[in-house]
Amino acid sequence: MAKPMHSGHLAKRSLLLSEFEIKYVSQKAIKGQALANFLAAHPVPDNMELPNDLSNEEVFSTEISPWQLYFDGAAGKKVAGAGLVFITPSGGLIPYSFSLMTLYSNNIAEYEALIIGLEIALETNINCLLAFGDSQLIVKQLNGQYAVKNENLVPYNDKAKCLMAQFQDIQIAHIPRSEMTKLMH
Repeated sequence: MAKPMHSGHLAKRSLLLSEFEIKYVSQKAIKGQALANFLAAHPVPDNMELPNDLSNEEVFSTEISPWQLYFDGAAGKKVAGAGLVFITPSGGLIPYSFSLMTLYSNNIAEYEALIIGLEIALETNINCLLAFGDSQLIVKQLNGQYAVKNENLVPYNDKAKCLMAQFQDIQIAHIPRSEMTKLMH
């Protein structure tokens, strides 16, 4: 499985850094560290009594809204690419497109698109994900409805399943090509 080529400014930086075997790592949020620093600076006094009279009322819980990932791969005689659109829980759209360095079959390009999307989701600490693809074959293979008969697809299926296992909650579903086309353009 080849690494994707980035586009735009990130591609230029990646190309420059690759010469020196340096990998770009995006900066992580420091909100958690700010909270830890505050709590360390303001400890609870030893003589403070903690309340024991907890209410027996029902506790309200909130459901974590999942992110959505729409993935699509395509391969031609001279080019192959992957397109992704993430939709945040609040409805924001985050599109990505990648040129794949190796020419693949359409099915492998679909798997590559999904794998790239799953890796991005994991790197950005997305725990709950609904993934949608327009390839019934890929979706049904990953859901266990179809066996992976093509030996060339086995490593991609294995990699995708390995990444999917790292999510707290993940579902993958088929979406008609017409809906995918509207979203990707």
